Amino acid sequence: MRGLRRWPGYTALNRPLTVLGVERRLFLLGATLARAVWNATASLVAGGVIFAGCYGAGWLAGRSDQAMLTVLRAASRHPARFDPGKWADEPWHLKVRGSGE
Repeated sequence: MRGLRRWPGYTALNRPLTVLGVERRLFLLGATLARAVWNATASLVAGGVIFAGCYGAGWLAGRSDQAMLTVLRAASRHPARFDPGKWADEPWHLKVRGSGE
């Protein structure tokens, strides 16, 4: 690989913004939902369960693929190219041939 040079990168510029290890939008969503449930039910335990669930889901999503949320957010702005509803009039049939046929 001649002619290729390594450039020092700044990893802090490429990492997503996180709060306590969870992407900041998911953290704020969980905190907002927990506060709403706490106000609606007057139960701190219910709010804590909602927050823990959202925090856990955000933590798992961030650990499995950090760019997944960015891709999903970008994909929601574009229309789908394949519409499975347009084949609703034509039922699909699948023939499975056994070893006896």
